Amino acid sequence: MVIDAPNSSSSGASPFLANLPSRGLFSSTVVSSNPGGMRVYVCDHDTSPPEGQHIKTNQQNILIRSLTLKKQRGDSSSKDALDGARKRNAERVLERASAKKTNNQVNSRQEGSNSQTTTRDFHNLTVERLRALLKSKGLSTKGKKEELITRLKDATG
Repeated sequence: MVIDAPNSSSSGASPFLANLPSRGLFSSTVVSSNPGGMRVYVCDHDTSPPEGQHIKTNQQNILIRSLTLKKQRGDSSSKDALDGARKRNAERVLERASAKKTNNQVNSRQEGSNSQTTTRDFHNLTVERLRALLKSKGLSTKGKKEELITRLKDATG
């Protein structure tokens, strides 16, 4: 599609932009009385809200409101807050994970699993958990993961 410019003597896009609204300084040929200032828009239609519409606004400062809401959320979870004062999150997560994994290991041994299944169970454990198991059995907790697994296998026999 080819568009011919209204005035072929003009160059560039300015002939196409001639009747469009402008932001002033870039393409306007008329010097503005307010250069670089905020543009003023005058609304020429009714802007009142519909009759049934009522907008309620909270006049309280947003920072104060945010702090108040955080405090209310903190009070509602007071049980978690009390438990949090006694134990750290990482310890709670470790306790839950170790209890689940210990139960899984006991169940797999009761089902008559072979030593390869036990080895796989040890490989699924983290080094931290392996060290905790070794410590509970009174064994050395130093070394790489493979060494820890070997030590645990020898101890459980």
